[in-house]
Amino acid sequence: MKPKTEYTKSGDFNIAYQVIGDGLIDILYIPGWVSNIDMMWSEPRLAAFLTRLSLFARLIIFDKRGTGLSDRSDEYSTMEERIDDINAVLDATHSKKAFLFSHSEGGSVSLLYSLKHPQKTLGVIGFGIFAKRRYSEDYPWAPTDEEREISNKAIEENWAHGNLDGLKTLVPSLAHDTAFLDWLASYLRSGGSPKAALILHKQCVKIDVTGVLESIKVPTLLLFRKEDIDILVEEGRYLSARIPNSKLVEFNGKDHLFWTGDTYPILAEIEEFVTGIRPNKLDFINAKQKINKIGIDIETVMSKNFMYNLKIEEFAKLCGRSLSAFKRDFKKTFNTTPSRWIMSKRLEYAKTLLLETNLNVNEICYESGFKNCSHFIQSFKKKFKRTPNQYKAESP
Repeated sequence: MKPKTEYTKSGDFNIAYQVIGDGLIDILYIPGWVSNIDMMWSEPRLAAFLTRLSLFARLIIFDKRGTGLSDRSDEYSTMEERIDDINAVLDATHSKKAFLFSHSEGGSVSLLYSLKHPQKTLGVIGFGIFAKRRYSEDYPWAPTDEEREISNKAIEENWAHGNLDGLKTLVPSLAHDTAFLDWLASYLRSGGSPKAALILHKQCVKIDVTGVLESIKVPTLLLFRKEDIDILVEEGRYLSARIPNSKLVEFNGKDHLFWTGDTYPILAEIEEFVTGIRPNKLDFINAKQKINKIGIDIETVMSKNFMYNLKIEEFAKLCGRSLSAFKRDFKKTFNTTPSRWIMSKRLEYAKTLLLETNLNVNEICYESGFKNCSHFIQSFKKKFKRTPNQYKAESP
């Protein structure tokens, strides 16, 4: 079952977090570019990976400021603010010490946190992380300014329109799985609006922890796939050569996402690093079976996830049911079809966003789960007899 989402304050920002499991050791997951902790549970592979972690530790996950369920921002957040966010989540969950498990862009803040708060850091686990994101002669794996401008433009033009070509490079093993790529596109959109995604992408250029690597003292586990083209394995070797108490493990594969491809060796390394005991393959299989035995309340799940741009088949997976069982249980619960209920809920949600936020119509379209603005406007007008702009202008 998807865990309950809680909020804690970090300055003026509300930071969303979840706690899974009740182990004696804490693992705090620090995500990469954008995330959405509710949407994580709609992808079976990711849900299984997180569940496995929660079987030997208490897992804490959160959306950093500006992303997912946390408060959005139009400004760059500093590393100091992101460190404050981590402290806020750890305090809210009464965590005295934790392993920091980071992915991609989340790696730099996890390393800096361990340097600033070594007494609260049991160790750092980084999958596909990097030291900097701007090309230099001594760090030639990061994008050049010209390459960065091209990717900035691609985000501006394609972020909200479901262009899947760029996503295939993140996960070559599932490049032909259109259902997964649709989910990934929806996950990224739910993690950040086009403006937020661009701000965070541009902010990456400012990341540079090369000067502090030799000062990091906590145990550090570096996990890299050898053929990852997003973050190169050479970047892992660079980090390993400079972080004193570090271990680099290189895996076969091309995926930049840690929860796809062959995940057993990755999970085995993490569990051994955290507990000192390496699990066997049978334990790993049993973890997958455990997640399938968990009952999921369809009303709770749908009420929290209707705004995400998922297919009916993906909502069925999110609710832990086959498509036929999902439709049957949905009818019993809501006395209507999934498509009609989702459309109605999204339009009501869009109406609320029009009245209570400063988002424009395009942003509201994607925030409420629509993929096409023309379709959104037509559907809104059909239900409320006015276009979104007319509705907002006429409201008190």
